[in-house]
Amino acid sequence: MKLLLRFPRPGHKTPRTAEVILETGAKINIDKANVDAVSGELIVDVPSDKVDSVAEHFREKGVEVRKLMKLIAWDEERCIHCGACISICPTGVFKFDPSWQIELDEEKCIRCEVCVNVCPFRALACVD
Repeated sequence: MKLLLRFPRPGHKTPRTAEVILETGAKINIDKANVDAVSGELIVDVPSDKVDSVAEHFREKGVEVRKLMKLIAWDEERCIHCGACISICPTGVFKFDPSWQIELDEEKCIRCEVCVNVCPFRALACVD
């Protein structure tokens, strides 16, 4: 399951992610990171059996945690199945099915938003 983590500025040098990994024993994969001097935001993939424990440990460290149930919204009525999203997606979220229609494998999504920006018909959007 994917979690959105928002780190506050104070204590930005504290290795919160490393601490949570050690405390929970969870193998956490960082899918996307945006960190600067003011704040930090990560999208992480956490094994489903550890997600509640990981979320609680991050909250105890002052990190805002949101479970991301859906990462991308796809408006199938606007989509013309042109494949622009297939060619640009770095993780292979999109593919053609045997009838040349777009299929999504949302679990692969890292919310990079590249597909959203390239879709000529605005059939894709990030979900908040």
